[in-house]
Amino acid sequence: MSSTGAHPHCQPCENLKHWIEIIVRDEHNQPFEGVSGVLIDAMKNKHPIELNASPILIENLAPGPVEIELDYDQWLKAAQDKSHPRNEETAKPVEEFSSSYSAHKSGPVVYQEITTGDLTKLPKEVVLPTNHQKGKAGTLKLFTDKTYILQVRAYKFITLRVGMFFDGTANNTYSAQWGKQQLENYYRKWKAKYDAECEINSKNSNGTKKEVPITALSNDCFTYPKKENFILSLFKNDEGEMETVAGSASNELTNVQKLFDLYSQDKFFKEKNMFSHAEYITGIGTGNSTAIAPADESIVVGQGLGIGKYGVTAKVTTGIEALSKNMDKVATIVKDELGIKADGIEKLQLDVFGFSRGAAAARHFVNVVLDGEKGEFSTTFSKACQEAKFPLVYGFDWNESNELKANCEITFAGLFDTVASVVNIFSKNSPLGLDLNTHTDNGDVRLWIDPRRVRRAVHLTADPTIECRDNFSLNHLNSTDEEHFHEFVLPGAHSDIGGGYHSRLSFDNPDYLLPVLEKKLVKRVSRTFSERWDEEKTKQYVLNELEKYKVRDRLTGWKEEDYVIEPLDVRQEGKNDGGRVTGKLYIQRQVEGDLSRLYLRLMYGLAEFHGVPMSDENSEVWENKDMRHYNIEDYGSGFAKINQSVLELAKNGQYSELKQKLSTPELKRSFMALNLFHHSSGDDIGMSPLWDKKEHCYKRASYLCEEGK
Repeated sequence: MSSTGAHPHCQPCENLKHWIEIIVRDEHNQPFEGVSGVLIDAMKNKHPIELNASPILIENLAPGPVEIELDYDQWLKAAQDKSHPRNEETAKPVEEFSSSYSAHKSGPVVYQEITTGDLTKLPKEVVLPTNHQKGKAGTLKLFTDKTYILQVRAYKFITLRVGMFFDGTANNTYSAQWGKQQLENYYRKWKAKYDAECEINSKNSNGTKKEVPITALSNDCFTYPKKENFILSLFKNDEGEMETVAGSASNELTNVQKLFDLYSQDKFFKEKNMFSHAEYITGIGTGNSTAIAPADESIVVGQGLGIGKYGVTAKVTTGIEALSKNMDKVATIVKDELGIKADGIEKLQLDVFGFSRGAAAARHFVNVVLDGEKGEFSTTFSKACQEAKFPLVYGFDWNESNELKANCEITFAGLFDTVASVVNIFSKNSPLGLDLNTHTDNGDVRLWIDPRRVRRAVHLTADPTIECRDNFSLNHLNSTDEEHFHEFVLPGAHSDIGGGYHSRLSFDNPDYLLPVLEKKLVKRVSRTFSERWDEEKTKQYVLNELEKYKVRDRLTGWKEEDYVIEPLDVRQEGKNDGGRVTGKLYIQRQVEGDLSRLYLRLMYGLAEFHGVPMSDENSEVWENKDMRHYNIEDYGSGFAKINQSVLELAKNGQYSELKQKLSTPELKRSFMALNLFHHSSGDDIGMSPLWDKKEHCYKRASYLCEEGK
């Protein structure tokens, strides 16, 4: 040491006769190309350099330490490029190369392993993965009059493939699971009521219990469990307290949940260098809790209007936050549990599924992802990856559409009957601003998805004469003239397509009919009369109107024997002899909920064909009796055969054959005869059917999708 405390070799001098030779290679002994920078000598002189196949030789240097400072943008892009992968072999080609290298002036050769961070200075906002930060491979010290062969630690980035599953309006898996528990517990009470009614009806009609028609059953046999008045419950000796099953708790799991369960969750595919993860987002109008309990439900604002804290756009934000929150978990599984020495994510692939307003949310989510670097998804997700120490590759391009170059892509969009029906408070279509009509003006919700960025899209839609509700207008998929965007029109109502109706196969007791009994108020007619003598004429008028409506309703194909007109309700009004007559027409029948399972097979098969990481365990899922939500009943009419045929065709991507097979009038009539269609329309708020004057039938409206909306 000198008297000043400096190393004798570090003192600047005017004798600039020294040199340094540097070779920078990746783990496979390959050079980095086109990265510029400066070499800084002991006198702080800066010498321009560029990484390429040739050694860097700088002469006329002051003796002492030397630093390298590469352009960080060029250097990070080069160092993290796929062309410089990690060396998974035991041999070290760079070290072998250094042992036989002929150095400048036959000087000493120093081999050293370094990191990206050792050769640059980074701005605060750029944080390297821990293993690549400065000094993580040891301290790098460069001195003149030596040859250095530097091996840069390679990166290993993976593809993250994520399934995003947006459930439908009033569909909530956790609430539905709770509801099913209550229904199972209610079986004995219901069965006692049902058997008693069948006994009475069979005696009155001189028939057998099995011959009692559903139309002869009272309301008690159609009523779901309901919590009793607290005071009355004190005098009950029943085991346990009966809870009310209503709303989302009264539904079966939808196809969105069933597909979510088949998606490969937190699995690494070594041959694809891909890790898969999935997120389920509860349905529009229901809370975000994952507790097995009745959901918090926003009936009017969320389920009715599609807005508010559980509305369409809010659920998209919920999905983004859920995925981002779980990135720490993803990083832990990849690096710690699976032992994969990964530094982060080079490609993000998204498979997006949704039903009803959940399909609208799925389409809006796609747009939010494709908003790019400044969008809600990018900013939230990128930050979460950084905090999880599992960052996106440097220079991650959110906007590239070329499939070979893209860092972010929507690999598959699986949509069930998109019904956005979102109120636009600031609509231009209404002078008051608040527009409650169903149309294409859905406020902030964007349904058009870019065919240049979405690799595959499949939209399964309901027959417009079966699903004919005025407030359930269809939002078509755009660009269906493109070969990779497909829209099917399928026999069935809205939830016959996306799921939510119960199947008896899901329950412990096959004779439990309550979950598959349908009693729908088709029409209510009410008329006043002023004098007692006018009462009979008014009754006849009401009955005639109900009969007319039944004739119109039956044009769809519903069975005559399933309709019931309940006894007229006559009420006196005021002090005079006048009053009001009210009549109600119901359709009352047993409807099996297995049809949605056919369309589950259709969507699953196409998703599998297009490479979505799902597994049905070589088709065992569909037959496994322990997986009740996937099973179907044959009904003795070839229903099982068509399910198997559709699954096989879908797995082979046979679109033309599938569309032909599922669109025949014969198939529709067959399903109608089997009571597989639900009568979704009715005379309840928001459930009225839409009459098509031109076609003289009930038929719902549908709207094409415009770019940007």
